[in-house]
Amino acid sequence: MGERGETLEEYARKRRFERTPEPPPVPGAEAGEPIFVVHEHHARSLHYDLRLETGGVLASWAIPKGPSLDPAERRLAVETEDHPLDYGDFEGRIPEGEYGAGDTIVWDRGSYETVPPGAFDEQRKKGHLHLRLRGEKLRGEWHLVRTRRQGGKQQWLFFKARDQFADPARDLLAERPESVLSGRRLTRGPETRAELAKARPPPEELVAACLPPMLAVLVKGAKSLPRDEGWFETKYDGFRALAGLSHGRVALRSRRNLDLGARFPHVVAALRELVVGDAVIDGEVAVLDERGVTRFELLQRGHDEEACFFAFDLLRLDGEDLRRRPLRERRELLESLLALAEPPIHLSEVHRVRPEEAIALAERKGWEGVVAKDPDSAWVSARHPAWKKIKVQQSQEFVVVGFTPVTTGGRAVGALLLAVAEEEGFAYVGKVGSGFTDRDRAVLYAALSEHAVDEPPVKDPPRMRGAVWVPPRVVAQVRFAEWTSDGKLRQPVFLGIRSDRRPEEVVRERPVERLPKVPRLGADAFEGIRLTHPDRVLYPRDALTKRDLVAYYERMAVPLLEALRDRPLAFEHYNEGIDGEGWYHQNIGREEEPWMTLQETASPSGRRRIRRLVVDSPRALGWLAQHSVLGIHMWSSTFARPDEPDWVVFDLDPGEGKGVEQAIEVAQALRLLLDRLSLPSLPKTSGKRGLHVLVPLLPGHSHEQALQFALRVARAVAEVLSQVTLERTRSKREGRLYLDCFQNGFGKTIVAPYSPRAVDGAPVSCPLRWEEVRPGLDPRAFNLRSMEARIDEVGDLFAAFRRRAARLPPLG
Repeated sequence: MGERGETLEEYARKRRFERTPEPPPVPGAEAGEPIFVVHEHHARSLHYDLRLETGGVLASWAIPKGPSLDPAERRLAVETEDHPLDYGDFEGRIPEGEYGAGDTIVWDRGSYETVPPGAFDEQRKKGHLHLRLRGEKLRGEWHLVRTRRQGGKQQWLFFKARDQFADPARDLLAERPESVLSGRRLTRGPETRAELAKARPPPEELVAACLPPMLAVLVKGAKSLPRDEGWFETKYDGFRALAGLSHGRVALRSRRNLDLGARFPHVVAALRELVVGDAVIDGEVAVLDERGVTRFELLQRGHDEEACFFAFDLLRLDGEDLRRRPLRERRELLESLLALAEPPIHLSEVHRVRPEEAIALAERKGWEGVVAKDPDSAWVSARHPAWKKIKVQQSQEFVVVGFTPVTTGGRAVGALLLAVAEEEGFAYVGKVGSGFTDRDRAVLYAALSEHAVDEPPVKDPPRMRGAVWVPPRVVAQVRFAEWTSDGKLRQPVFLGIRSDRRPEEVVRERPVERLPKVPRLGADAFEGIRLTHPDRVLYPRDALTKRDLVAYYERMAVPLLEALRDRPLAFEHYNEGIDGEGWYHQNIGREEEPWMTLQETASPSGRRRIRRLVVDSPRALGWLAQHSVLGIHMWSSTFARPDEPDWVVFDLDPGEGKGVEQAIEVAQALRLLLDRLSLPSLPKTSGKRGLHVLVPLLPGHSHEQALQFALRVARAVAEVLSQVTLERTRSKREGRLYLDCFQNGFGKTIVAPYSPRAVDGAPVSCPLRWEEVRPGLDPRAFNLRSMEARIDEVGDLFAAFRRRAARLPPLG
């Protein structure tokens, strides 16, 4: 395909290959059809690089706005230096300070030919390349036309030909952001000097804001998990650790916020090498044995200098709290941050396999177990069923409540007496006498014997000659074969002492036998939430109090936090209950508390900024209950993408004196029309008389597109059903149902799914199955008392709806 192109001298001159992971400047051999590649490159500005194979190299053009499927959109393409053919497979991070610093991914690739074939050199010389692309995203014919020279660079225009693959309505960059190699979606630009120079909180403060850490629930075997391929991570056997980075300073803290940096200074030194303004990384400090398996006992045996930091989550990056983002996004940003990190810093292993394959892998490798994680889950400071651990080796923490000396009479421990915490105190579970070194036995004897007490600190203590009892202050890690039928340990082996656990936290780990369709947070997630006047009556005819409201928010925390994640909200407060005066609230002023996550948005008019509470944690839900919030209203877009709605909404508001029965026929007509357009939809009650019908959207739509689509559909329904009006003035509706489409505008809200409403019966806004939208539907059946059972029966319909996002079709 033409002679060998330009040499790679310019490519080589711009790069230091001892620092950058980019391929060396070696031309490749042509083989088969020539390839094309489109890189998404997040350098100083985000842009796309089109690369076409010719003469053993990749001729390259930088396209600032990326390709468009609209033939009328002619995108600037600036010719750049040729790249080696191996660059077609390159993804990764170019280091700060190097040419093109930042992340790059392979956004598309495939084969191509000129039209007619074999005319590349001739067309390039004339300044008009007519291409036929056969990529995973870009298909059909395209034009690349030279316009003029800017400085030393040739300017071209890149645009779609008018063929069957052209589609002006599609925003392919927003719809298909993922890499065709790795599936990665997010990229990160270079850390600029200005960004690095910004004032940052101390790293200790950053870590403290993320404690306690998110913890997994224990489940029993593959049958406890979905059968499909999932996201599994290695369960490391060490100290859970959060690393805070800020202006080159590092804080390495345990789950109890104890300093681990002094014990592992080499880990701190390696973390300090990361180029970042600030960050909080979640991980585990552990030591690998000769087989590459982490072993807690090696930390006990003085191998601290061999410890590694296995990073598995990123909670904050350059001032942004990432905890409410999905795990898959946090992981991609973590991979970017650690792309150039060196040992002892390691990324955790992720295996996308079926549950039985993950467990078999753990058994084969000798791991303690695996952790199954929901890639769409947010990070919360609680034990959360979005993370499920499966152990292939039985091991857990136990409280040391005493010891027996060695039988030889020396000053050494023969066995430790162990217990777990229960509601009535500590329960004895057995003793461990193996796994100790001679030094362990002597050190433990010296530490424990000086705190001996007369009375055993456990219920129903065993009769044991020579036992020395001590207060329950020390926690030990123990591996064992199984639990006996009377609750004792069989074949226990001592692994080490844990300074990162409180004795009162140490309970017997029991696998969850049956996970509900929608998981619940553990009670510990809501510890410390302040609730004043808990017996204040909010719903007098239903005898429901503020205490009942916080209980509802606790039971519904998982679906509520999922629905409200990263979404601007407004609240209805009823401090004196539903018979009192309610007030609408969106701007957080004097109510601000240090723990709150706040985000600013523009008002719908754009004339002012509003500081909003982000409901991203159990504590935030507790704040809603404390402040008697009986109405949560949410935007259709997020803080991250405020101009792109996630759904189209049709708000069915029955006429004066009419009830939900008037909305049922209209909702069914809407569904029929949407089905004909091949669009998924979800009905939900408003919590009062009306219904909402929502259509989930892929990224890339605007509020104006959503509004115009809704209006076109609504007019079609109104032409068929005489009881429907689009009249906005209430007095002119004459008892007809108002089909409101204007809640699709920027900054407009609808009541959130699972939000309470301030009317008798304590109803909530409840997502429905379409078969439930029929005569006899009673919105009051879905209320504060009934929703827990309903969620167990049908699951989180709103979360399932969001996963069916679609693109709006053009309406002629």
